[in-house]
Amino acid sequence: MASLLMALDEIRSIEDTNLVLRRAIELARDRIGLKRAGIFVLDPSRNVMLGTWGMDLSCAVVDEHHVVYDLCETDQEALRRSEDEGVHFTVFENCPIIEHQRGETRVAGRGWVAKTPIRSANAAIGMMFNDAGLTGAPVDEAKQAHAAILCSMLGSMLDPVRGLLGRRAASSGESPGQALVSATVEMLERDPRMGGKEIAAALNMSLSRVARVFKAIKGMSLVEYRNGLRLERFVALVDGGCTNLLEAALDSGFGSYAQFHRVFRARLQSTPREYLRPAGSERGAPGLLNRADLALPGGRARGSSQ
Repeated sequence: MASLLMALDEIRSIEDTNLVLRRAIELARDRIGLKRAGIFVLDPSRNVMLGTWGMDLSCAVVDEHHVVYDLCETDQEALRRSEDEGVHFTVFENCPIIEHQRGETRVAGRGWVAKTPIRSANAAIGMMFNDAGLTGAPVDEAKQAHAAILCSMLGSMLDPVRGLLGRRAASSGESPGQALVSATVEMLERDPRMGGKEIAAALNMSLSRVARVFKAIKGMSLVEYRNGLRLERFVALVDGGCTNLLEAALDSGFGSYAQFHRVFRARLQSTPREYLRPAGSERGAPGLLNRADLALPGGRARGSSQ
C-alpha cells in the first residue's frame, strides 16, 4: 500500500490526461500486480466506451485509442451498483477475455472480469477493466481494493471542474474556459487526427460545450482549427519533398483523401493538383503552396513556425 500511495503522489503531478491514463495502467501492473487491465472513457452522448490504454496478454502496455464499443449490460450494472449502492468494483464470471492489438480485436478465451467505475463528484467518467488473462488465477480482493483506490484518484483528477483543467487554470492564471481551449489545442497539436468526440471524452465534457467554448475564445470553430493544423502538416510534407498527395494527406491527419480534397478545395477554391501545379509545368508536377492562402482567422498562417 505504501508503494501505491507514493506512486499516486507521482501521478498527481502529471498534467497531460493521456499520460495520466497510460501511467495508471503501468501502476495497475507494476504496483498493484493486476495481470491485465485497460481503461475506457465513457461517452454518455453515444452510450459507448472509448479505449485509452491497456495491457495485452503478455502484460505489455498497448495503445487502445482505436477501440470503441457500445455499453453492454454488465457495464451498465457495474455503473449502476457504483452509483446506487456505493460498490467500488463488480466481478462478472464467464466473460470473454478480449485482446485489442494492432488494430484488431479478438476473443482469446473466457474467465472472470472485474469492472471498476471511474467517477467524478457528479458522474461516471469511465471504467477500469481487469482480468487474469489466460492464467486462470482467482480474483484477489486486496488487489481489486487497491485498483478501486487508483480509480477513485483518477476520478478526482479527471473531474472537469476540480480535476486537471481546474489545476491547470489555477497554476497558469487562465480561466476555466481558456484552460479548456489550451488543453484542446495541445491534444490536436500532438495528434490532429483526433475528432471532437474524442477530445470531449478526454476532457469529460459534452462535445457541444467544448465546441461552444472553443469558438467563443478562439474565434473559430474547433473543426476550422483542426483542419488548419492538418493543412499545416500537409504543407510541411509537400515542402519537404513529398509528391504523393494521398500519403501526405493521410500523414497530415485527414481520415481520407476525399476529406482532404474537400477541405483543401473549400479553403483555396482549387483542387490540390491544380493548386500545386506551377503555370506552364507538366500536369501532376508539384509546386509550392503559398502559405498565406492557408491563413486562419487571427492571422496565423498554417505552416508558419511558432
